[in-house]
This record gives sequence, structure tokens and C-alpha cells, in this order.
Amino acid sequence: MILALFVCAFIGLNNGFRVLVVFPLCAPSHHILGRSVATNLLESGHEVVLITCFPDKEKKINLTQIDQSHVFELAQKRNNKNFEEEFKLKNLVGRKNYVDSLSFYYIAHDIHKWFLTDDVMLNLLIDTQQHFDAVVIEWFFSTLFAGIAQVFQAPLIWVSTTEAHWQVLKLVDEISNPTYTIDMFSENNPPLNFLERAVELWNVFKKYIFLTCIVEPLEKNVYNSVYKPIGEKRNVTIPSFEDAAYNASLLLLNSHSSIALPFKLPQNVKSIGGYHIDIKSKPLSQDLQKLMDEAKHGVIYFSMGLNLKSKDMTDNMRDSLLKMFSELKETIIWKFERDLENVPKNIYLTKWAPQQSILAHPNLKMFITHGGQLSTTEAIHHGVPIVGIPVFGDQHINMRNAVEKGFGIAVDLSEDMVGELTAAIQEILNNLSYKNKAKELSALFHYRQMTPQKELVHWVEYAIRTRGALHLRSPALNVPLYQKLYLDLLLTFVFVIYVLRKVFNMLFPKKSSLKVKIS
Repeated sequence: MILALFVCAFIGLNNGFRVLVVFPLCAPSHHILGRSVATNLLESGHEVVLITCFPDKEKKINLTQIDQSHVFELAQKRNNKNFEEEFKLKNLVGRKNYVDSLSFYYIAHDIHKWFLTDDVMLNLLIDTQQHFDAVVIEWFFSTLFAGIAQVFQAPLIWVSTTEAHWQVLKLVDEISNPTYTIDMFSENNPPLNFLERAVELWNVFKKYIFLTCIVEPLEKNVYNSVYKPIGEKRNVTIPSFEDAAYNASLLLLNSHSSIALPFKLPQNVKSIGGYHIDIKSKPLSQDLQKLMDEAKHGVIYFSMGLNLKSKDMTDNMRDSLLKMFSELKETIIWKFERDLENVPKNIYLTKWAPQQSILAHPNLKMFITHGGQLSTTEAIHHGVPIVGIPVFGDQHINMRNAVEKGFGIAVDLSEDMVGELTAAIQEILNNLSYKNKAKELSALFHYRQMTPQKELVHWVEYAIRTRGALHLRSPALNVPLYQKLYLDLLLTFVFVIYVLRKVFNMLFPKKSSLKVKIS
């Protein structure tokens, strides 16, 4: 009997699982993370269905790709917005963090709604022949997709493309204390003074009320209209919106303690930052290899990422940067998405850059970046100091972390940023502390029990084999907010004081004052 159980367990451990991976945001950087989840699972012998806006042309065994790029285009039309135009560099100069506005939550909600109600997605959910052992979903300011895991009766694993913050942590634990933690888009850095703590508390309160009273009711209506009928067709009981949203087995963070500030995390939250990075860097093209090898004074690499494009700078900003770079003795590799005339000799423009391979080259001196999560992670992986020009989203907090940890300098995006940028470049070149700190943090980044690629696969398999990893879930999920805030205790205390005062007044009534008549 024992032998039979052992054989069954062995067979179960070696059979590949079928995993649904959903990354809804039509942004290249997000697709890289979604594709990397799929690739690592495939290489471990599992079958993957990947829902993405950027399906790879290369066919892979055990990989099914579902193209949903048309949904994003539909969302733009229905919202009367051109996101590509809005996020051009020239249109973001001088603006505050766009994605920190409350209106952004409506956009995120609409993207998820149109994604979920598209015929391709509905056909997948309705198809009773489809089954999955786990559902891995990118969390992007919406919990509407939580019902997908309920339809397939599979463990739900959220993936956050950033470091920990209260909005995503509340799905698996509770809202973090704003006394010592900050909002994802905050302009503050711990430790916080009195005013900063007040600002962080207000930000959490404002957004929590907005999400609870406005956004979540909208999502609940969509959830009920989509998942309930599907559940009936599949003969599956669909729980309430609230139960589904907070029913995650794991939360995987694209972060690591070497690049992020310390954060108190529950046991079912795992940091796997770097899982998208090539274990072995791919070789450079012959011209780039020769360029970097022969750069007498070293190389500076400049890229504003995949979502932001240098070609969308204003002419004034572009020309001032070209002039500034031409005055440096270092060779500049600049990811610039179109051809330019009369480019200075020390500047090499390329429409596409193999970033990880460039960062791995020993002759690279620094990386000028927008401060995105992938770029800062890759910089630390290779031990390269950075100068950051954050624009929106988590880029600001990423760069504040880089400054706080001592491997980077932040420069504000502006038309006249050349002076500040020049000073930052010279500081990195002449002060070895930035390079030394980047190397030190890189060692911490690599000092793990297993690689982030293996860790990702391990935790997905763990959630499946433990049937949802219920034993890791935080007890805070089962405690109502009023109990967490001790409001019931406070109310009881006030009531007891009120009753005692009434009893005291009854037992010891106030004596009426005696009026003495003087004749």
C-alpha cells in the first residue's frame, strides 16, 4: 500500500501541469514578464496557455498563445483616447505622475472589462474542454480577472510587476501601515516625518474610499454579469466578487531586497525579481561587440525603455542631449528609434538595443535609464550604476530607491535637464562609490537559495501540489476592517463609560443648591 502511494506521488510529481498565464496590459515591458513566466514554465515541462497582446512568431511546443491586441485598440476607441500619443515623452514633460491620478483607475477597469468580455476570452471560459491546474494573472489595478481561477477551479496566483505596495498586498494580507510604508506613487521615502506620514495616510484613505465606493462596485457588476452565467454553463459555483478577489494562493513580486526598500510581507508573498533575465547573456552583434571592445574611455548606454521612446522627445531636448554627449570622451550607445543626420562620432544610435548583453559588457561605465523596474533590476543584476530620468508610474520610487541605496542618481525630466544630467554623469564617472555599491548590491541579488527562474516555477508548482497553499495565507484576510481598527472595542469602551456614568449619576445625584433668604 505504501509503495503504491509512493509510486502515485512520484508519477504526479513528474507529470507536467497545464497553466493559464494572463498578462492583459498591452505594454512591451509587461509582455516581457508574461512571456518569461510562460518560458520558465515551459522549460520545466509544463504546458502553458498565454493570453497576451504580443504573441511571439516563433512556435513552441506546449505553448498556446491567444492574441488580444485588438482589445486594447477597442478600449482606446471606446475611451476616445490614444494612449500611445498620451505617453509620448514630449507630452509628459512637466506633468506629474499621470498614473497616480484617480482617473487612471477607470482606464485600468475599462481595459480589464473589454478584455474579459471579448468573444475570444469568453469562448475560452465557456469551453468545458479547457482545464488548468493553476491560473497566473498579472495584477494591474484591477481584481476583475480573479473570477477566471474560479471558473477553472484552479489556484489563483497574482503577479505584480513592481515591488510591494499596499494596493496589491491588501489582496493577500491587509493594508500596510502608512507610518513606515509608502504608496507606490509617493514622492516620499521612509523614514517619514510628521507631515509625510499625514500625506501617506491621506493617500491611502483617499484611494481606499475611491476604490471601495466607486471602482469595486463597477467591477462587481461586470464580474456577476460575466462569471455567473459561465459558472452555470460549466456547472461550477462562482463565489462572490469579494471572495474571489481575496482568494489568491500566492502573490509573486517582480522585486528583490537589493533593489527595493524593506517591506513586511506575509508568507504567501514571494519576491522573484529577475526571473526575466537571461541566465547567460546572449552575444552582441559583431558591430556592437567591436564598438564596446574598442571604446578607449568606456561606454555609456542610454535608453528610455520599451514604452517610452527617445524619438518622441522635442527637437530641443534631443539636440541638447546630442550636443552634451558629443562633448564627452566616452562612447555613447543611444537607443533611438529613427535615423538622424549629422550624429557626432562618439554617439552610436540604434533602433533596438540588446540591453542585457550591453549591460553585461565589462567596458560599460553606466546606464542612463528611465528607471523602469526591468531596467533597474537588470542594472543591479550586472552591477552597473545608473542615472535615472523617471517619467511616470513606479519609475520615481525605483529611482528614489537607487539614490537611497547609493547606486544611482535621479534627474528630473525637463527641457533644460542637460546641466543636471551632465553633473550626474560626471559624478558617476568620477566617484567610484556608485560602481562599488552597484557591485555590492549585485552580489546580494545573486546570493539566493535558487535562481529567480527556478523560484518562480517552484512556487507555481507548490501552489498546485498543496491545493492552493491555504496554510500560507494570512489570518488577516478573515478579520473585518472594523476589528483590525479596534472600532468594536472602542465602541464598547465608550458604551461602558456612558453606562457607568449614568449609574454613578443615579447613585450619587447632584444636590440642589440651597437658597438662603436674608431678611
